[in-house]
Amino acid sequence: MPVRPASRPGVGRWCSRHSLLKLLTLLTRSVEADLDRHLRATLDDSLRPAHYAVFRYLDPAGSRVGDLAEAAGMTQQSMGELVTHLERCGYVERRVDPSDRRARVVMVTESGTAALKAAAGHLAGIERRLGEHLSAEGLADLRSLLRRAGSAFIDE
Repeated sequence: MPVRPASRPGVGRWCSRHSLLKLLTLLTRSVEADLDRHLRATLDDSLRPAHYAVFRYLDPAGSRVGDLAEAAGMTQQSMGELVTHLERCGYVERRVDPSDRRARVVMVTESGTAALKAAAGHLAGIERRLGEHLSAEGLADLRSLLRRAGSAFIDE
């Protein structure tokens, strides 16, 4: 009979079932998995959660790959591969940076804008679902508490 990982000494014990980190991570992963299933079914089966980092950090006026990589906490090479894939899919394109003609910026295409709208619509549905479980007031409280908690880690 296989041993469950949580029952082995030292595995998963550093973080209790109800620790704030674990609860936040589980909620984030659940929301991202739901969004991923929806976007892959409605847009493109080749999309992966890593691709969403491009859209998450992309400035509407365009962003350099290095800036996207830094914001996402990944290497420039990894971000470049994600951008290249999204470019092949038609969601983004690289253009000459108007402030430095030697550089390129990543811009959202019309297809990318449509994908972002689809994602925003689905995320609104996820928030509605959360509101049904927590109540509208509970969801507003959660949003406020998360904002306040996040500000505890901002260097002043």
